[in-house]
Amino acid sequence: MQRDLDSGELIEATCHNFMPVSNVHDRTQPMAQTARRRVILALSVYNNKMRKEYNMNDTTFSKIRFIGYAIPTTPSNLVLIGDPNGPGAVAGTYLGNSDFQTDIQNRIEILKNAVDTAKKQLPVDAGVINLFVIPEFYFHGTLGPYIFQDATSDPIDQIKQKLASTFNGTDYPNWIFVFGSVLTSLILNQDITLNASSTIARNKIVQNLSENWLSTYGPLKGVIFDMLVNFIKVCHSYPCCEVRNRSIIVSNIPIRPPQTEEPVTNLMTTEKYFVSNEDFVLYDPSGKQVITEQMTAYIPIDLSAGDAKQNAFDEYAILRQNCINPDNPIRTTVMDYGIEVCLDHSDTRLRQNIQNEPIVIGGVHVQVIASCGMQIIHPSVAADHSGFVFNCDGQYAFNNTDKGQSVLNDVNCLFANYTYQKNTTYAAHTQLSRVQDQATGGNPNLPTSSNATFYDLDPKEITVIDVSPPAIINDYFAGGAGQLHIYGLNNPYTLYL
Repeated sequence: MQRDLDSGELIEATCHNFMPVSNVHDRTQPMAQTARRRVILALSVYNNKMRKEYNMNDTTFSKIRFIGYAIPTTPSNLVLIGDPNGPGAVAGTYLGNSDFQTDIQNRIEILKNAVDTAKKQLPVDAGVINLFVIPEFYFHGTLGPYIFQDATSDPIDQIKQKLASTFNGTDYPNWIFVFGSVLTSLILNQDITLNASSTIARNKIVQNLSENWLSTYGPLKGVIFDMLVNFIKVCHSYPCCEVRNRSIIVSNIPIRPPQTEEPVTNLMTTEKYFVSNEDFVLYDPSGKQVITEQMTAYIPIDLSAGDAKQNAFDEYAILRQNCINPDNPIRTTVMDYGIEVCLDHSDTRLRQNIQNEPIVIGGVHVQVIASCGMQIIHPSVAADHSGFVFNCDGQYAFNNTDKGQSVLNDVNCLFANYTYQKNTTYAAHTQLSRVQDQATGGNPNLPTSSNATFYDLDPKEITVIDVSPPAIINDYFAGGAGQLHIYGLNNPYTLYL
């Protein structure tokens, strides 16, 4: 993480003025005092407006607390094909309500129940960021993605506004939320797409291979599985529909793109590009027509110039948060977050593109992984010195331990597990690591590269809280209401060491 600007290049104090002066002029160059005063006045008026609009105050932050909502987000009626925690896939039923407005409203109510449960446990402390993360696939419809027919009516627009309104700066002033992901697909004629010959053929082939895999044993079982995986990969190259898998970020501490003159905001999105074999069901056991894995592909993302956001709703992953207390070892007043959705993390999305970033991006300080079938991968860690890596997953538990400290796949971390006792197929986990030595090199396989090392963290800082299930929970989530995993409840983590 590099310092954004020298303190002398900021107008007054960072949290009184969110836009750096160098975005408007360079103080090292001659400038008329009158013009300078006009710039400062304009920025002051602008930033006062932002504080009022987003209920921002003058607090600066020196500590952070991590809260993960460990709720299973996998489909109902799961049929496991292979190892879904590895190269496998699943059949199942997408839960939800066929009415879009009802669906998103109820999912937000379930979410608010969890957020407010966590909020009641937190001490009243100034200067602490509360980072709340939920798993991938939290928002989806009964067909898989929310399907829409008009490009100007993307469902995510309504969802992000409802989330920003529900989790507003008045009620959650020091919080930043990473709301898992939202699945959407623009399909002009749903019936034609679902009944096209290409759709029917690929769905029949996949279901036939899946059912034969389930009924066989020995070497043939492995052959069938390889055929299934390879066929799905081919189908991804010839999709019936494109799906967008985006994460919504609501921050009641001002955020902005790192590089541009875009104004501060409280609302952003980022997007996933790497589709797995299990982002969607292979088939619904009830025979219902749905959007299946073999029908889909994600939109590619050009990362050749890095992953720093250029505007609030582009596909990129790195954003900057203002209002960091400058009383830290590197005197920074801003902090960069990098958000990866599931398999993008395994693809070393953030780490491999750090070398392509503008010079002001030295490394993210908070790396967030919202997933459904992923954990922290050692070669994929991109956080800088004393930075954090936080994973919230909606698919599996690490082991039978409720919580603890361990080295999992070469990652020294704290973790907590949730398993649904009524059906142990459904599970979730959270995981937190803190980087001691930052990884070097974008390609972890080069001899000149090195992976990150980690500090030891105290497992006493993990708090597990069961979430009371709302009456509607079983209509939307097959694995119960989940748990809250809070890291640093009473002793939040100092941002910089």
